[in-house]
Amino acid sequence: MARGLDQAAVLVHVTTQTVHGVLAVPVDSLLALSGGGEGVEVVSGGRRQVVAVSTGVFTGTMVEVSGGGLSAGDQVEVPSS
Repeated sequence: MARGLDQAAVLVHVTTQTVHGVLAVPVDSLLALSGGGEGVEVVSGGRRQVVAVSTGVFTGTMVEVSGGGLSAGDQVEVPSS
């Protein structure tokens, strides 16, 4: 033990799952759909379309998503805070 140090605050992050090659969007972009489930609002050419997604692994700010109408490079709307 370090001399004169018997207590110290620490911050520990534990990784329980890692995924690669997935689509991920900001958690704040998720919308609750009226019929249940979740979606994101995709913005393309000035048009907006809500696309249903399935969620996977979450981090503090991002979430893995998959859905028939979502592709890499799509822009999703994130509400201002």
